[in-house]
Amino acid sequence: MTTTTATGTPDLTAYRCVHRALRVGASSLAEGATALPGADEARRRAYARYWRGYAGEVLAHHTIEDDFFFPALVERVAVAGDLITRTDADHHHLDDLMDAIGAAVDHVRRGDPAPELAVLTRELAEHMEEHLDFEDRDVLPLFERHFDAEEYEAVDAAAMKSLGIGRQAAFTVPFVVSTMTPEQVAKVLGGAPMPMRVLYRLTRGSHARLTERAFGRPLVGVA
Repeated sequence: MTTTTATGTPDLTAYRCVHRALRVGASSLAEGATALPGADEARRRAYARYWRGYAGEVLAHHTIEDDFFFPALVERVAVAGDLITRTDADHHHLDDLMDAIGAAVDHVRRGDPAPELAVLTRELAEHMEEHLDFEDRDVLPLFERHFDAEEYEAVDAAAMKSLGIGRQAAFTVPFVVSTMTPEQVAKVLGGAPMPMRVLYRLTRGSHARLTERAFGRPLVGVA
């Protein structure tokens, strides 16, 4: 999902929107964890379902970065290798952290105590902020400086093809769009394939209801 600017440079609006959604989702999970002790079964199950969708999107995003975007960048800009060494380490740390959160969420879903969940999700939110700040500041601008729009779009298209539009997309599309500004929605969805636009129309209502059940309110930053 990219658009071309007048100068022919790639437009990374969609990439940055995904990063914003990951920040907002992690923050909401951390805040929501503090309200789970004593919560009813419906809220616990909604939180667990939201967590599964969020974790699936983090995995998908990191997979296309590791398999498509970052190798293309290092091939074009050799010095980017040092930056990607840090992203690799961050991704591995996030994998371990999210495994621990997943186990705690399973306990909560069953109604068992999991006092570690609040601590773990706060660590997730803090680490996600630091990690995405680094990528937004030091990594993404290299695509804008060293790729033209056509070259970047070829990498993006290969990455999107590898993901396809499956079960995870039913969470990811409304999740990401829910944190966009109206201008971003018009730009990103306007350039998206028709199946993705249709999927958004079909899933935005159910995603909004899931968010309300899991957190008792819409996501912070919803446009």
